[in-house]
Amino acid sequence: MRKANWWIGVSVGVAAGLAVVAGVEASTDQASAQGGFQVTPGQLQINQRISQAAVRRSNEALDLLDPVRKSGAQDDAPGWGTAEIKDGAVTAAKLDTAARERLPRWAVVAPTTGSLVRGQGAASAAKATDPGIYTVTFDRDVSAYSIQATQGDGGTTPIATNAVVTAWRSATDAKVVTVRTADAANAAQNTIPFTVSVLC
Repeated sequence: MRKANWWIGVSVGVAAGLAVVAGVEASTDQASAQGGFQVTPGQLQINQRISQAAVRRSNEALDLLDPVRKSGAQDDAPGWGTAEIKDGAVTAAKLDTAARERLPRWAVVAPTTGSLVRGQGAASAAKATDPGIYTVTFDRDVSAYSIQATQGDGGTTPIATNAVVTAWRSATDAKVVTVRTADAANAAQNTIPFTVSVLC
């Protein structure tokens, strides 16, 4: 990656160096008019070190971007389109661990059977007690997460009946959330679809 975009680092380094030299020359001209001040070899070495540091930082940035950028991508326009992203997508695997940990996790659970319809970060779902008690198991400890549960199947059809959906963490497994579904009178029911989310 660094070799493919070596010109970026060099350009940034040269630009930084020229900017510093221009500033020094401007101040030197002013000082020379006033007292005959001249640029010393030490000042030029400082400019050189600044340019070298800029090149190093540019190369380090390119190395850090290597998991995301497609090999050979050009920086000829502001921002990145899909074509410039490696494999054409930003996936969870390309994010650092901290970023992945903060991603929301959620599950859509079918009524009656309690099976997992779909989800992100949800490993499984099951009916625990009939009627209306379910468990959803996530892929990690969610004890520090907030929990939200609501009636719905994640589809496009409006829900016409009222229901009460509550959720809480398991006392014995930090990866498990327990959900209870009930009708509007708070009587447990096993015919109510629900979604549950855990947010860090």
